[in-house]
Amino acid sequence: MAVTPLKFFFYGTLIDPAVRRAVLGGKAPKRVEDATLLGWRRRKAERATFPVVVADGRAKTPGVLALDVSPEAKALLDAYEGKGYRAESWVVERADGKRLQALVYVPDGSGALRASDTPWDFEEWRTTHKAAFLARLKTSKTAPRGR
Repeated sequence: MAVTPLKFFFYGTLIDPAVRRAVLGGKAPKRVEDATLLGWRRRKAERATFPVVVADGRAKTPGVLALDVSPEAKALLDAYEGKGYRAESWVVERADGKRLQALVYVPDGSGALRASDTPWDFEEWRTTHKAAFLARLKTSKTAPRGR
């Protein structure tokens, strides 16, 4: 029986190919393209270098769409995201304007993750925090929490 690949939208650290490879190894998606998450705003998580999204009907959040995520890779992503997130299906817009549903890790409502008022910028994270983040990730199965 063939397994249908899953579609995921990544708006934070998983935008970075090196982070995807560190988390997923050989299960990293081969097909990834720029896309935009509709109805959500990206913010820095409190006391952390990674982002969370908050619902905002007028917002558009840039990121990447992974088109061929296996169920095994989803299990690795669930472990990486850890406590405080859950995967939900939301509308994503591809670069060509086509809209589709994709799984997105959003706060689970438990209060384990809180958004700050500060927008999260991928390029700033990449130049300022990526190296330390990847170093901490090598010793953990979940995303490094805290600074």
